[in-house]
Amino acid sequence: MSSFYPSLAQAKKSCSLSRQRGFTVVELIVVIVLLGILSAVAFPRLGGVSSYQDASLRSSILGSLKLAQKSALAQHASSVYWVLGRQATDQWRIYILLDTSVGDGASPVEISSAQLQKNILASTHISYDVSLSVGGALSSSIGVGENIVVMYNQLGDMVRVKSNVALSSEASFPSLAQAVNSSLQFTDSRGGFCLSLTGYNYESTCR
Repeated sequence: MSSFYPSLAQAKKSCSLSRQRGFTVVELIVVIVLLGILSAVAFPRLGGVSSYQDASLRSSILGSLKLAQKSALAQHASSVYWVLGRQATDQWRIYILLDTSVGDGASPVEISSAQLQKNILASTHISYDVSLSVGGALSSSIGVGENIVVMYNQLGDMVRVKSNVALSSEASFPSLAQAVNSSLQFTDSRGGFCLSLTGYNYESTCR
């Protein structure tokens, strides 16, 4: 009988050692979940500076479009314009302009927030496509020194679009004669994003 106890102790010790050699199912699941979170959140940020810059530019564009719409809703009897211009191969600029008196000869005044009043670094290419009420479409990519201008009405709707407007000349703004009848589709290195006729924007191909 006395010889039984050492055997039992040895069995317990052997069992304890075997448990320490591997992982439980729960531990494996936790590791897999953590790796999934890292791959979805952290790893894309390691794609390089250009990838981060492209994402930052897109975020700025989407945020500024919302700000332009809110400005149009707040500024009655005034014209509000949103402008995206390419200053250099790797530099972009976003403007929100206000013209309180169309036809007075004074160029629209910039009302952009301080965060937008500087160039945004990004080497991405941005193209756009929108159908015009008179027929046809305005479709191109924004080259160096070029821009695209969106005009909002008092309800915050996108009503007119024009490319390559001289921002220092008021005369070039009322001639945004291209009334639109479709959403404005943008495409960059990350895919598509859309500005609808109602002024709502979202990260997807226009529906």
